[in-house]
Amino acid sequence: MGQIKEENHSKVVFDKNDHISGIQTEKNIKQYKCKYSNCQVTCSKPSKLERHIRSHTGEKPYKCTHFGCIKSYTNSSHLKRHFETHNLIKKVYKCPECSKSISNLHNLKRHCKKLHSQEKKICCKECNITFNKKYQLVQHQTTHSIKPITYKCDKCSKSFSTNRTLQRHQIIHEKIYFCTEPGCTKVFDKWTLLRTHRKVNHVRQYKCESCAKVFLNKSRFKLHSKTHLENRQVLPCSYDNCNRVYYFKSNLTEHIRTKHLGKKFYCDICSMGFTTKQKLIKHIQHHYESKKKKERAQQKKRKDVGIPKKSVISALIGVNLPHHLEKMILKRETVIKDITEVVKSDASL
Repeated sequence: MGQIKEENHSKVVFDKNDHISGIQTEKNIKQYKCKYSNCQVTCSKPSKLERHIRSHTGEKPYKCTHFGCIKSYTNSSHLKRHFETHNLIKKVYKCPECSKSISNLHNLKRHCKKLHSQEKKICCKECNITFNKKYQLVQHQTTHSIKPITYKCDKCSKSFSTNRTLQRHQIIHEKIYFCTEPGCTKVFDKWTLLRTHRKVNHVRQYKCESCAKVFLNKSRFKLHSKTHLENRQVLPCSYDNCNRVYYFKSNLTEHIRTKHLGKKFYCDICSMGFTTKQKLIKHIQHHYESKKKKERAQQKKRKDVGIPKKSVISALIGVNLPHHLEKMILKRETVIKDITEVVKSDASL
């Protein structure tokens, strides 16, 4: 019976022909490695690897279908989390441990795992500081070493304290962004360069068919087109005895904040209140502009305004020359003769 129990409890089988790790576990998890160079990421599922490869290619197949929204994401869960921003009634998740209010379920799980998790934490032997993950401990231990280890990038000469941060940085050099405009073959290594290229070389104008207004931004054009819809959504004010209605949620929020809650943006100089932050900024700019005008008005004019200034040449020769003669002297061409020629001329005399 003892031999049978030992065979049932043995979950590890050693195999010399196993080229991955030398150990074949009960689960036999396969590792799918990223095909991009300088990237050592491995995934347990092909779907996870496919999602990781999108970080190299910049592909975002999951697009928001809400009218007027042009957001897109690499992951369906990120798109689902984004959809919550379009809901008029937002859900609030409360932490069962500390009663903290959190916007979505993903952040709640991350909050509980970081602060309230009972998992075993890794402790630094030098200063007894605990960390949730091993790479955080490795990064912290570099502060205790006399000569900290640095990992340098072979493409841009930047250095990093851990190999993990170096690998994350090297992904930047692998990304390539193509211009999708017809007839354009430009390629960029940064998203910001591609955006600048589009703004300069591929300027698009979106014209409204109803009112002939022209927009350079597609999202603003879609937002404007809602104003011409017959069955557009109307947002009434929820307060009693208030019949105001709005077409945009931002306008309704601003109305409630200023009219019903009495919240305003106050100036630190004159304590005047404003309904929007933009109006406050313009008001403060007016303060400084008027202050500069007063300072300029208070400045006394110079006594020699309009009188041409005397150059140093008049002081050197001791004669108060007119301004036009000083210019002639300063612009004259000086002729320097050779010393031998001067000696010969003196000898002939």
